[in-house]
This record gives sequence, C-alpha cells and structure tokens, in this order.
Amino acid sequence: MASGDPAGPRSFSLGLDDALQAAAPYRLEAAAADAAPISWTVVPASPSAGEDLFPNSFAPPEGAAAPPPARKRFWLAAGEVALMEFLPWAWDRYVTNEDFARISWHTVSQNFKAGFGFDNDDFNTNQFGHPYHGSLFFNAARSNGFTYWESGLFTLAGSLIWECCMENTRPSWNDLVNTTLGGMALGEMEHRLSMVLLDNTATGAERFWRELGGAIVNPIGALTRLIDGDMSRVYPNPEERYPDGFRLVGQFGYRRVEGSAAQNPNQGAINLAAAYGDPFDADVRKPFDAFRGELDLNFPGGSAISLAEVRGILRSWELTERTSTARQVLEVSQEYQYINNQAEVFGAEMFSGGWMSRYLLGGGWVAATDLNALAIPLAGVKTIGFTAPQTGRDYDYGPGGGVRAGARLYAKDDQIVEASYSVVWTHTVNGVSDNNTLQFFRATAVIPIVGPLGVGGEYDWYSRRTSYVGRLFQPRSTQTQWGVFLVLTFGAHGLRKPKD
Repeated sequence: MASGDPAGPRSFSLGLDDALQAAAPYRLEAAAADAAPISWTVVPASPSAGEDLFPNSFAPPEGAAAPPPARKRFWLAAGEVALMEFLPWAWDRYVTNEDFARISWHTVSQNFKAGFGFDNDDFNTNQFGHPYHGSLFFNAARSNGFTYWESGLFTLAGSLIWECCMENTRPSWNDLVNTTLGGMALGEMEHRLSMVLLDNTATGAERFWRELGGAIVNPIGALTRLIDGDMSRVYPNPEERYPDGFRLVGQFGYRRVEGSAAQNPNQGAINLAAAYGDPFDADVRKPFDAFRGELDLNFPGGSAISLAEVRGILRSWELTERTSTARQVLEVSQEYQYINNQAEVFGAEMFSGGWMSRYLLGGGWVAATDLNALAIPLAGVKTIGFTAPQTGRDYDYGPGGGVRAGARLYAKDDQIVEASYSVVWTHTVNGVSDNNTLQFFRATAVIPIVGPLGVGGEYDWYSRRTSYVGRLFQPRSTQTQWGVFLVLTFGAHGLRKPKD
C-alpha cells in the first residue's frame, strides 16, 4: 500500500513493496516449483467469463514478433504541441472570455520586454493544471517515438511558447517549472499506464474498451494512434507493455479528521495507487522503468483531490549480489507532489536520491526500508488564509529540500505494516513568509481476507510551521486523521525469487 506524504516527503520505497515476490520461495497461489514464470490476472474468472483487463504475463508471449522500432516524427509531434497550445487558448478566449487570453503581436512583444517573474494564479491552476497541461506536450512527443528526455525538451518548448505568446501577462518562472518538470513526470506515467492497458493484438469489443481506457489515461497518445490508424491495426505490443511487475491497489473507506478546525471531520475516502516495474530485478537504465503513482480522493472536503503524486526512478545501481538476502540499491528519481488538506497545501516537482533495502527474514517474511534526500527546485506552500497584496496569492514560492524514511513488513504476497516519516524545508523567494517546515507521519496496517480483498486502517499526521521576517512565527498548523478501509488489489508484484 502506498502512503501519503506532505511535501513529497512521501516514504514509499519505489518497488520495495514489490520485494515480497523475491522473498517468498513461492507465490501464495503458485503451482509447482518448476512452474512457468509467474502469471497473474486482474479478476479470477473462468475462460468463458471474458478476457482479463491486463496481460497474464510480465513478458511477451513466447515466440511473439518483436515490435517495430519507434519512428521519431518531429512534425506530427510539433503539430500536436501546437494543437495543445491552441485549444486551451481558444477555450479561454472565446468560451470563458478571459482577459489574459486577449493576445496580439503587441502583447507578445511586451512579454519579452517584461521578462520572467511570478504570477498570481490560484494554487490548483499552478500546481495541478499546469503540470497536467505539460503532460499533454510531453506525450505529443512521447507517442511519436521520442525518448523521455527528448520529450522533456518538447514540454519545455510548449511551456515557453505558452508563457511568451498565448497570454498577455508576464511570463512566470513557476509555470515554466511546473509545466515542464511536472509534465514530464505525469506524462511518462500516463504513457506507461496506457501501454499496459492497451493491447495491439486484441480485436472486437475488448479492443474497443482497451482503446477507450487508454484514451482516458493518455488522450494525446490516443490522438496519435487515431491519426496513425493504430487504434484498429493488429501488430506487436511495445516493450513498455511488459514491466517486471504491475499492480493496482484501491482503498475504499471512512476517514475521520480530528481537531476543532476540521470543517468536514467525517469523510469518505478513495485511494488509488499503481506500481509499475521492479527496481530489484535489474539496474534501472531508462527513466520510469519503475515508478509509483497515487491519487487520494475525499468527500466532502475542501478539495476533492487531497493528494496526487508520481515518483519514477531515473537510474538505479545494485550494490549487492542479487542472490543476497540483504539487497541494497542506490537510486535517483524524479517526482511530482500535490498535497491539499487543512494543515498543508503544498505542490512541487522534486528530484530525490537514496538507498533502498530489502531483507529476507525467512518463512516468507520480508522487511523493506528506504532513506532519501530531496531537492526541490520550486515549491508552492500555502501560508496565510487571505490574499496577500504583495503577490495576489495566499501561498508562497521557494526552493527547498528534505529527507524521508520508511519501513515495511510483508508476509508472503501481502504488505502487512508500513510506517513513514518525512520533513521538508522551503525558503521563500516570492511571497510573504520567510521559511516553511512541513512534517508528515503515516502508519498503515492491512489484514488480507481472501483473494484480492483485505481490510485495513491508517493514522496520519500533518504539520506546517511558517516563519516570517523579523523572527515572527505563525502557530503550528496540524492535522491528525485516522481511517478504516476495504482493500482491493489487482495484478501482482513483479519481483521473483532471488536470482541464481
């Protein structure tokens, strides 16, 4: 299970909860010791019950033809980026009639003269809307054969064009960072998840529903498939469809927010998490060959989305033998974080580096830990309850850093207990505050019942302390919450027994 974390200090060790598969001599549902590579299905069903949502193997079918090499199509990618510039602008200009969308050659010239600064858009626009817009730029290139880093350049170009030319306001540093780095992290997650969902060898109704699901996850990728005719064409699947492991987890339950300041103390809560790939299977050499993504929804509440995050490994290095009972891996990751609750409103793109460990304890029990340092180019942190005349916002911008640590305990194929703590510091460069310190602690416990079903509980604690120039401190803002939930797990961990 994944955990929530304020400023990105989220302590889920990427792929560590998948470590169980490597620890156990057999899966909970394994057949004979000499069985074929571990397989999985989303919903246990008889062959007549219909096709499974995901492939039943983490490797291409034996003897399957290799997919053709990706072709880099610059002009189609550039055209889709231009479309993603035009459509939002046309909506703002002609549907919602926004003043900032009234552009001309004169406004473009003025933007270049003014140079970059910081804007006063609301928090959700800057920290959620712009990263999502960036993911559209990113997948315009990614779906047309470009690599992760090459697609990042398209994202940067798309952001620069929007800032200089598609609004009549001064270009902003915060939009450039959020759109580019956030768009890369969200975009690659969307690209990989859509590849797992799609099946180029499927036909009929199954193909229709897979293509529809892929379009919801990755709309620009679907546009490219529509233009190419790939939506109906039968051909080999790409490499990204066969990660070393893939799992979806849903938590559905009740959450109680404690404290007199809680506006909605009783909430329904839904948490959706996806784990892709296995950093312990081999050194991660391509960005996001292993990643985690998570979305936390609550109702009623001040914000329907209280958490959204992505953490993808850019590169990893194995420090121990793969047959060892104590595995050690160094990794560098790129992350996107969005936190919105009564104590902490935080959004940032981050880079992290750290140490992931997995220990085989015997009897199918596994312990996993991770320790990371965080580097934050620019974070948005809400500091006051009113609009500051200096910025036109109730939140401030600044760079920062932090640390996070976490530990997990597994029994066979199930995570049983998790505990994590993280802390982040930011120094304000645009806003009314001076410094911010954010902390988070979370503990969860899950009891498996049968098959994909389990029950669990959680305890969360958020804290923010803000200082101002002149050694003034705002009283610490905290939020404590606990919850109970049902757990549904689809898919399987990708890690296998220790390598020979």
